Amino acid sequence: MNQKYRGLYFLGATLGVGLLIVGSMKLMSSSPAQHGARKQSAITMASGHKVLENKIKELSEDNVSPAQYNNLLIEINNAASQNLFNKAIQDMLLQQLNDRYTQLTIDRSNKLLRSDPVKQAELNILVAHLESTFGPTAEVSTIKNKVKALNHYTEVLPQRVNSLINQGFAEFDESGYRALMNELERMPNLDANLKRKKSVLAVRNTGVSKLQQFHRNYENWNLNMNL
Repeated sequence: MNQKYRGLYFLGATLGVGLLIVGSMKLMSSSPAQHGARKQSAITMASGHKVLENKIKELSEDNVSPAQYNNLLIEINNAASQNLFNKAIQDMLLQQLNDRYTQLTIDRSNKLLRSDPVKQAELNILVAHLESTFGPTAEVSTIKNKVKALNHYTEVLPQRVNSLINQGFAEFDESGYRALMNELERMPNLDANLKRKKSVLAVRNTGVSKLQQFHRNYENWNLNMNL
């Protein structure tokens, strides 16, 4: 074989090897393993989205709490930062979380207001978190005012009663006593439903009884002083 044909054979062999390599690469790129990887990635994205939606749906009036809200908020934002879903899905999940949490927290707060006695500590936590996270609203303000009035009649007024009966008879102020007694008996700024609670009535009756006993003791003391 002369030099001319030897060169042609060499060139043909080189082209054949190149075509084989390119063909192998195409086969590899379309291999089942790679298709499976892409499919698994898509499934993971969809799964992450659905898992978080289900977690939001699992929030209920009985288990809603600021801790749950914060945990879900972190999960959604972390999943988005890992590109498990796009910005539109992230915004949708955040809106679902905010809407559901807000409504459930309002429902939970009203349920606590209906309990007897009212769990004021839990109520204060829920309302404070709602206000700090979403700002003041009419519903939150209504609940806050009820809690404030309840605290006034069950915590503040009893302290004032104790302060009055612990002072000496010489410092007794009849007008102050009458004003305190009137507020205890009427509780004018307290919601009617709260006013009827046994726990509230017990506090009121105890305060009234203490004041009445103190006033009787004062009258006896004053009578003896004027003999």
